[in-house]
Amino acid sequence: MRITKLVAENILKLRAISIVPKDSVIEIKGDNAQGKSSILDAIVIGLRGKKAAPSEPVKRGAKKGKIVIDMDGDESLGLPAFTITSKVTNDKIETIIEPKELLKGETPRSFLDKLLGAISFDPLDFINKEGKEQRKTLLNLIGVDVDSLDQKEKSIYDNRTAKNRELKPQAIKVDGLKFWPEIKETKEAKISELSEKLTKAMAHNNSIITRTQTNEGIKLAAMVLKETVIPSIKNRIKDIEIELAAAKARLLERENEFNDKRKQYNDGKTAIALLKPIVIDVINQEIQAIEATNSKIRDNNNYQVEKKLLTTLQSEYDKLDTDIETVRQERITLLQSANMPVPGLSFDESGLLFNDIPLSQCSDGEKLMVSMGISMALNPTMKVLRIKDGSLLGPKNMGILREMVKDKGYQLWIEKVQDRDEYGKTGKVGIFIEEGECEGEEVEISKAITSPTPVPKTSKAKPAPLKDEDW
Repeated sequence: MRITKLVAENILKLRAISIVPKDSVIEIKGDNAQGKSSILDAIVIGLRGKKAAPSEPVKRGAKKGKIVIDMDGDESLGLPAFTITSKVTNDKIETIIEPKELLKGETPRSFLDKLLGAISFDPLDFINKEGKEQRKTLLNLIGVDVDSLDQKEKSIYDNRTAKNRELKPQAIKVDGLKFWPEIKETKEAKISELSEKLTKAMAHNNSIITRTQTNEGIKLAAMVLKETVIPSIKNRIKDIEIELAAAKARLLERENEFNDKRKQYNDGKTAIALLKPIVIDVINQEIQAIEATNSKIRDNNNYQVEKKLLTTLQSEYDKLDTDIETVRQERITLLQSANMPVPGLSFDESGLLFNDIPLSQCSDGEKLMVSMGISMALNPTMKVLRIKDGSLLGPKNMGILREMVKDKGYQLWIEKVQDRDEYGKTGKVGIFIEEGECEGEEVEISKAITSPTPVPKTSKAKPAPLKDEDW
């Protein structure tokens, strides 16, 4: 579906224009600030309405404007030719579709929205964008949202980077720690317990010594009785018969005492023999060895703690690594399911690729074909394209454009900077605009906006202003 006629009055810099396209490519020429862009913008405003209009769409000095676009219809959609009329003020835009029967209960706006694609997409502007901007534009246009995946990947990547900052020093720390595999204990022995054990052992041994010394004293006393006291008494018995009875009594007493002492000694000796001294040297050796063992236990416990932290960090890092790969696979799956507008077109993080080559490295012709292909794919029904600032397009690239739009049945409106002398020297090809008015073979005087007096096509006669009945 293409434009068969464009009429506009008091829109942006346009006074009054009426253009009937005769070719697939309509070239709008003129000096700067004469209204070239206003023609292309008038098409977009007429098709998209208020949402595509600037804050002041009406020409300065006028109160209202008008845009009339005749469309040739689309047989495949069952649409005959129809007219879009936009009555424009700075406050609102009223859109009328004729014939009204096409609407079938719809509003003019909803009717047009179903037909319109990305009519404001400019292929040359797209080419001149940075790679990442092109990528963003394309994703928005084809309706593929990888921003959330990009953000998710960046978040995971940042977390993995942070985790790696913890992981590396932790690995170095663990690597530098001592570990004693022969030490199986995990709990340090308490030296205080061994000290108490040593004190008790020494007290026990001292009691044995004391008892032994006491017992030996008993033995010595008994021997004194046996060897000195008793013999003396026996000798005195002989000499002192009168003291015999007393002496015998004392003798018996001493003998009994001796027997008691001997029994006491023997009993003590037997009891002492049953006691075994504790080897203190072994305890001292244990005390000396325990600190070395405890040091190794501390080393092992510290190693296990740090090793466990290292394992945890490594596990978390590996999971983040897997998460990144999962996100990337999600993106690949999403992009594989996307309907790319141009065969061979894809993209990576930096921008677009054409046949796996960065678009920035492709030839100007390839860039133009890609951007035009995108533009066409985005406007499958309303086959109207526009290019602003096409002055730098040479004959070769213009040939590419003409061939593409003709082959695909599209219509391209393109503006170029050219003064009146250049326009005349090049055979007055295309439409020339000056001070908001047009001339050229494709320009006609619209009956709706001009006076009844016939005016030649190439004349610059000013059309009469809009009449009330036109509203």
